[in-house]
Amino acid sequence: MLTPEIDAFIVRMPKVELHLHLEGSMSSQTLLELAERNNIELPAHNVAGVEQLLRYRHFSEFLTVYMALVRAVVHGEDFARLAYELGTDLAAQHVRYAEVMLSPMQHILRDVDIIEAVAGAAEGFARAHTETGIRVKLALDYGRQYGPDRAWKVLEQASAAMHHGVIAWSIGGNEIGHPPEPFAEVFAEARRIGLHLMAHAGEVVGPESVWGAVDALQVERVGHGIRSIDDPHLLHYLREKQTVIDVCPSSNLYTGAATSWQAHPLRQLYDYGLNVTVNSDDPTFFYTTITEEYRRIVMHFGFTVDELCHLTRNAVYGSFLPPYEKHTLWHEMEREIKRLRQELGV
Repeated sequence: MLTPEIDAFIVRMPKVELHLHLEGSMSSQTLLELAERNNIELPAHNVAGVEQLLRYRHFSEFLTVYMALVRAVVHGEDFARLAYELGTDLAAQHVRYAEVMLSPMQHILRDVDIIEAVAGAAEGFARAHTETGIRVKLALDYGRQYGPDRAWKVLEQASAAMHHGVIAWSIGGNEIGHPPEPFAEVFAEARRIGLHLMAHAGEVVGPESVWGAVDALQVERVGHGIRSIDDPHLLHYLREKQTVIDVCPSSNLYTGAATSWQAHPLRQLYDYGLNVTVNSDDPTFFYTTITEEYRRIVMHFGFTVDELCHLTRNAVYGSFLPPYEKHTLWHEMEREIKRLRQELGV
């Protein structure tokens, strides 16, 4: 039950978020202002029109809307604005650390300079850090539907952008018909140059997609991963390896990856002992925040305060921070959580 005390705890508790897309955090108003400034024609001309678009019947429809709207983001200063707004919003939710994905192919196809985009995002997050203390690192999330051949050039740019805070390489995009295995060599090279590895898998395709991510790509984290529930052997493997599974419940409902809250396997994945985290994915596109996701899993799955704290610890230790920084961050957060629980009696 979401009591007033538990709600207050969720609002005020220190948090970490690991599965979050920069472009998907852009507010409707910011989207419209950037489109106007950059002379980009959108399929909506006011906030109400944008919100009407943000209703999807299935995952591919979501991708179509997503790609149509992110065209408004063009220049380095645009990415800086998105990053600053996201950073300050996360800080207001007491997020201490976040890892945020940028989708390079959505911009490269429009001749946007990805190094300029990453530098702009880093500038925006640095400004948010100066004002609030939040720390944010970046990942490049390559759209798998564009194939492994194009990925090599994007990986070169990821390498060149590491000094701007790019710490990870990922594949996202359309899972259907685009399995992980063809990207194995690209991922091996990403690991060699010092990038951490993650992949969207098991969102709208079954366990075979997750197997491909953990076997062929050797990822450290799986984004979504909810279809793992369909393979007991895979569940056992993920638990034994303590592979981090970044679950985004509201996202799965909005895209149709899960048909209802009752059908969503988060509770089963957690109870089985998987190393689960909870995240917002694309806050604007799915009408949510990390705070709201924590509320919803209490309401729909009965997560307790102890379990919320465990999920938060999973996120700290599932991050790509160096081990010492993980320990330091968790000890700081743990002390704050203990004080907050005592104050609220939860």
